[in-house]
Amino acid sequence: MGKASIISKIFYLMLVLVVCACSHAPSSQKTTNETNILANDLAMTIHSLSKAVSVSDADQTSRKLINITSALAEHYKINHSPLFHNVLVNTGVKKRGLCCHWAEDLHQELRRLKISSLKFDWLVSRLGSKLREHNTIVIYAADSSWSEGIVYDPWREAGKPYWIKVADDKYPWVRHPLSGQWNLLRCK
Repeated sequence: MGKASIISKIFYLMLVLVVCACSHAPSSQKTTNETNILANDLAMTIHSLSKAVSVSDADQTSRKLINITSALAEHYKINHSPLFHNVLVNTGVKKRGLCCHWAEDLHQELRRLKISSLKFDWLVSRLGSKLREHNTIVIYAADSSWSEGIVYDPWREAGKPYWIKVADDKYPWVRHPLSGQWNLLRCK
């Protein structure tokens, strides 16, 4: 590794430390009551996507997402802001926890569900941009398009459940070009 490369990594790390120094990610561990409230809120949001979405599918999906989000936050050892955690992963201090890891692991769990009225996809914003690419999953009614769905992105809140309608989100999402080709699509 060249001297310039080491200096640029140190500069990048220092910059992120300055930006993230005052940010703190709240604990991802929730009480049972908080978990139930989040799962119910998400289930209602999912169910409202279409009259064709079954209550059972919405409930099953929301509970899976809330539970796996908590488990992944613990597995990734998220205890900093997302950007600082990215630095830790990119410098080899931590192994996983980038947005694409969240998308990969969440989507893998969702594909195990036995549901018919919902679909899931992998979305990407600014594909190929080293510092601005962002990945997440989308939940949408089987009788509609992903663009009418809900972005589910716990990376954004450092391991806390976060969802928003695709149309209301600030990111310019597109369906990942390899979405659906699960044997090929992996976080780099």
